[in-house]
Amino acid sequence: MSRVIKFLASLKLTVVLLALGLVLIFIGTLAQVHEGLYNAQARFFKSWFVVGATLFGTKMPWLILPGGYTIGSALLASLLTAHFTRFHWTWRRSGIFMTHIGVILLLLGQLGTDMLSTESSMRLEEGETRNYSEDFHVNELAFVNQSLPNNNEIVAIPESLLAAKGEIRHAGLPFTVKIREHWPNAVLMNIPPADSVPVPATAGVFTNHVVAAVVTESATRETRAAVWFEVLGSNGGVATLLIAAPLRGERETERATFIHAGRTYSASLIFAPAMGGNMLAIADNSDLAGRPAMIPEADLKGEITRPELPFKLRIRQFWPLAEVWEKLPTNAVLRPATDGKMTKAAVIPQPLVTDMSGRNLPAAVVEVLAGGKSLGVWLTSARHSKLEQEVEVDGKTYEFALRFKRFYKPYSLTLLDFTHERYPGTDLPKDFRSRVRIDHPAKSERRETEIFMNNPLRYEGLTFYQASFEPGDTVTVFQIVKNPGYLTPYLACALVGLGLAVQFMIHLVEFARKRAAPAPAPVVSAKVKKSQPQKDT
Repeated sequence: MSRVIKFLASLKLTVVLLALGLVLIFIGTLAQVHEGLYNAQARFFKSWFVVGATLFGTKMPWLILPGGYTIGSALLASLLTAHFTRFHWTWRRSGIFMTHIGVILLLLGQLGTDMLSTESSMRLEEGETRNYSEDFHVNELAFVNQSLPNNNEIVAIPESLLAAKGEIRHAGLPFTVKIREHWPNAVLMNIPPADSVPVPATAGVFTNHVVAAVVTESATRETRAAVWFEVLGSNGGVATLLIAAPLRGERETERATFIHAGRTYSASLIFAPAMGGNMLAIADNSDLAGRPAMIPEADLKGEITRPELPFKLRIRQFWPLAEVWEKLPTNAVLRPATDGKMTKAAVIPQPLVTDMSGRNLPAAVVEVLAGGKSLGVWLTSARHSKLEQEVEVDGKTYEFALRFKRFYKPYSLTLLDFTHERYPGTDLPKDFRSRVRIDHPAKSERRETEIFMNNPLRYEGLTFYQASFEPGDTVTVFQIVKNPGYLTPYLACALVGLGLAVQFMIHLVEFARKRAAPAPAPVVSAKVKKSQPQKDT
């Protein structure tokens, strides 16, 4: 036991731990390039061990390092052991003891902050009321029992369990949740009809799309006219374009530009009932005073030559009623769900987002099992968290969705008004503030307050900061921080400073006393010279 205590209290161990801390900080900082700030912090500094890293574009799966928690705990243990074995309490060393206690408190406070603090956000539109905030990065699969009057029975499954796949059982759910597939970041796309025509457009906004013809009886708001044509110059093809008319209720047309003989042209499809229906307009952008060439839909066939155009048009196909669909990439997962609102959706896996300003939006395929049989397979996505799915079990309806992790509160906030002032002549924000109403039924509290820059709201152990807003000045975003040990660093630094001051004053007083004390009288020792015998002469 004495060897262990001697090892923990040794100065060599402290030096080795500090060196490992420097190495961890260096490697963790470099890893932020590939993993992002949030992931690198969590993996290197908020962990016990680190396995594998990527440095300068080279993957090192064999690299194993102690994490931030391991190094910090070892330093704390070394400091405590050295403090109680090598330093004995005396008034002369009281300043050193206070300084050590401050450092210990600082380490414990940082560990507590990493493990207990939370950060979330709350987005509110004017007039909107919410009683929860959402995590910045963590997601969850939430089941809500809709059979209860207040919908307050919620079972949340963390995304870490979804990533492991397999079956998940919870005491609050009368069924088993089976995760068939999980993608940490993905987008959903509608699957085009089987008879869609791929269009190899080389310019415009529809360069990677397909077109499906629609009959009049099946027309929807997404139905519009479309034309696929080629631009032919004297030396061959110039461009292949797909042009679509504006959707119902919209006025802006989809324009496609191309270059011929050094001049820029634009093409658009305009719906003009007074002129016979849809018109293909070709305009020379270099000639602002010129009139565009207008080609009615009845002429949209074969090759078209117009005197005002220095090129020919070859109409490949015209659809009076059609829907334009984005072409699915090769890695798309088709129809992973058989039930719910996303049976016609495809999943396109995306690379993980490492930028702090972005978010990973996961998707999962969920199967519900009850009574030894499958009740259905659903697709859910955090990108479409408002499209809740439903499943009925034992006469109870459960609504579920993959969403950002929520932190519910016993009170609610209502955004009454948001104001945004700018510096004159610029778009730089001078001041933006939110007037909110707090409703706390348990306390019979209902009051209004303002949250603005450098003036957060502190309420029920949380701090609400005015973090951001959205264009239009009607939406505010609060950053909500819960940190039970937020006073620990202040107290620790105060103890360290006070300990250094006390130790300095102790030595200063001792030095002053020594200077004030009378100097002792010097002791003079007289040396007697022995007489030498003289010789007779």
